[in-house]
Amino acid sequence: MYYFITVLFVLLSAKGSFLYFGNVWWFLIDFIIIWVGLEKGRFTKKDFRFLVIFSSVYIGYCTFRSVFLVHLPVSFWLSDIAFLFKFLLTSFLYCAVLKDKAIHYLTRVIIQLAIISIPLYVLQLISGDLVYNFGKLINLPPHFTNLQYTNFLVFTYVKQHAIRNSGFSWEPGAFGYFLNMALIMHLLTNNFVFDKKAKWVVVAIITTLSTTSFIALLVIVLICLRARGVKLGTLIIFIVPALFIMIFQLPFLFEKIAYIYNRDSEDMNNIDFLSRWYYQRGQQMPLNRFSSMLYLIQLFGTNLIWGISNIYEDSVPILKTINISNGIFAFMAKFGFIGLAYLLERCYVLFKKYTYSMEISLYCVVVILILGFGEQIFLIPLMMCFFFLYYYSEPEESEEHMIELDPEQPVTRRPAFKRRIGMNVSKME
Repeated sequence: MYYFITVLFVLLSAKGSFLYFGNVWWFLIDFIIIWVGLEKGRFTKKDFRFLVIFSSVYIGYCTFRSVFLVHLPVSFWLSDIAFLFKFLLTSFLYCAVLKDKAIHYLTRVIIQLAIISIPLYVLQLISGDLVYNFGKLINLPPHFTNLQYTNFLVFTYVKQHAIRNSGFSWEPGAFGYFLNMALIMHLLTNNFVFDKKAKWVVVAIITTLSTTSFIALLVIVLICLRARGVKLGTLIIFIVPALFIMIFQLPFLFEKIAYIYNRDSEDMNNIDFLSRWYYQRGQQMPLNRFSSMLYLIQLFGTNLIWGISNIYEDSVPILKTINISNGIFAFMAKFGFIGLAYLLERCYVLFKKYTYSMEISLYCVVVILILGFGEQIFLIPLMMCFFFLYYYSEPEESEEHMIELDPEQPVTRRPAFKRRIGMNVSKME
C-alpha cells in the first residue's frame, strides 16, 4: 500500500494528468492516504501536534500579512487558507503515513517511472504521431485547446516538445525536476554510490533536453565528487574549467540562456502590446525565466519579501494574460522571500541529516534553486513535502558514523551500515 499511495502522490504532483486538475481526486487521494495510515497505525499524537503547530504558524502569517501588509479583499486570505487544506495537508498526510520510508518510496517510484519513460521517448522520436494518437484514443483529461497535448498517466507527449522527454510530468523541464530530486535522494540514501539506478536517471535527464535540468545535473556531479573525497582544489583546477568549456560550447546551455535573456529583454519592452495580442486570441503571453523575474519585481517590489497571496495573479489584471515561468519568484509572489527561505531551510535540515555536511547540504539547496528558476516547481505537493520530510526522516547511525573526520578527508561521513531507509521493502510492509 505504501507503494500504491506513493504512485498516486507522485502522479498528483506531476500535474500531467486529470489527478491534479480535479478537487475530487485530491480528496480521494487524501482519503486513501488517511485510510492506509489508520489501517497500519501510522498516526501518532506527535503528528497531530506537529500539524497543529505548523498550521497555526501558517494561518497566523497569512492573517498578519493580509491585515497589516497587503490590504487585499478577504477572498485572497481565504485562498491562502484553502492552499493549506489542499496542497500542504496532502503533503503532510503522505509524510506522516510513510515517515522514514517516504524518501525510499519517492525515489523508487520516480526512478521506475523514469525508466518507463525512456522506451516511450524512443517511440516518440520514431513516430510522435503514433504516441499522440494513442493518447488521444485513451482521451484522458486535461484537454488544452492551445497545445497538442496528451497524457496517459505514466507519459506525456506535447507536439511542441517533439524531441524532448516530458515523462510523467506536464513538460520536459518539470520532468527534469523530478529526476534531479530523485537522483539527489537516491544518492543521499545510497552513500553517493553511482549505481545502475543513478545511471538510468541520468539518461532520463539527458532526454529532457532541459537547460536547467542539465545545469542541476552538473552540480549534482560536483556534489558526488566532493562527497566521494575529491578536494575543492582539484575541482577548481580540473573540473571547473571543463564545465565552463561545456557550458559555452554546448548549444543548449550558454547559447540558449543568452537567447532566452535577449528575447526576454525584448518582451519586457513590449509587454503591454504582447499581452493584449495574446489575450485577444484567447491565450496567455509566455514570459520566460528572466522576464518573469523582472516583471514580478517591477509589479510588486518590496512586497515580494512577505508575498501577496496564493492568488496574487488576481491582484493585477494584466497577470491574467501572462504565464509566469520563474518558479522562485512565483513562489515569492505567493508566500514571499520569508516563505521561500523557510522552505529552503527545511530542505537544508533534511539534507544535513543525511550528509552531516554543511557544504554538501548547501549544494543540494542550490540544485533546488537552479531547478526552481526555470520551472514552477515550488508549489507542487512533492516540493511541499520538504516542509515535513526533515521531521520524519531518520537515517540510522553507528559508532563509525559519529567519528570526526580529518579535514583532508571527504566532507561527508561514510558509515559502513545499512540505513533503515534502504532496507528490504518487504520488511517495511
